[in-house]
Amino acid sequence: MTKIGMLYICTGKYTVFWPEFYRSFEEKFLPGCEKEYFVFTDAPAIEYEDAPRVHRVYQEAYPWPYSTLKRFSIFLTQEDALRGMDYLFFFNANLTCKKTVTAEEFLPRPEKGENLLLVQQPGFWNKKPPFYTYDRNPRSMAYIPYNCGKDYVSGGLNGGTAAAFLALCHELERRTEQDLQNGVIALWHDESQLNRYAAERSDYRLLTPAYWYPEGWDMPFEEKISVRDKARYFDVAAVKNKETKRRGFLARKWSAFCENYLPCWYCLRDTLLHKTLGAGR
Repeated sequence: MTKIGMLYICTGKYTVFWPEFYRSFEEKFLPGCEKEYFVFTDAPAIEYEDAPRVHRVYQEAYPWPYSTLKRFSIFLTQEDALRGMDYLFFFNANLTCKKTVTAEEFLPRPEKGENLLLVQQPGFWNKKPPFYTYDRNPRSMAYIPYNCGKDYVSGGLNGGTAAAFLALCHELERRTEQDLQNGVIALWHDESQLNRYAAERSDYRLLTPAYWYPEGWDMPFEEKISVRDKARYFDVAAVKNKETKRRGFLARKWSAFCENYLPCWYCLRDTLLHKTLGAGR
């Protein structure tokens, strides 16, 4: 039977999502496969921890944004156990499996050269690469010029064969640490690093936002895996130590201009300058 390693981080307030995650994924996700849950948490106890395939792993709660930047390092603390799985998948804490997800529709397909599994970020499935929010800072290891890239993928659900995913973790841990040593934090943290990694490769299966469907959105996809709205459970800004301020009219207009028009100019600039994915290294 195919062994699936389910990687799940729920420190601090995020433990509230675990029970529904476990129940829904145990019932509907990859039926017929043997799922092993590796739950990284600072909670002294969690529901279902006595189940034979649930492994509670102590993990301190890092302050934001290190709680997301360090996720590759967190997984590698259990590398020996994870190597015993056939596949490994990371899931954001607030996901719920709404409908049955089969191995045929989800797992990488080796006959097509696929080793990894990535999911389109729902905010960009109908946009072109110059309009993706890649990290455009040449000092960052996650840097992608405007004339490069193909897909924009979510940082909250990804995986692959055990060997391929652990190789990804090692490489992105290295890049993240190099950025930190240089005083740089990638724009969208682990997601920016993951997108740079994907832009260098072609060995991944790309799924639609049906498998990363935010609560309350309306998209032309069948909702398979739902992203619960964290704001219904706790003050997200407080967890991230951020203040929410309403922007003025001119600031909103300038932001819209930058989002909708400037990327075209930057793409032309990078093409004329022959910038590539290796630039800035």
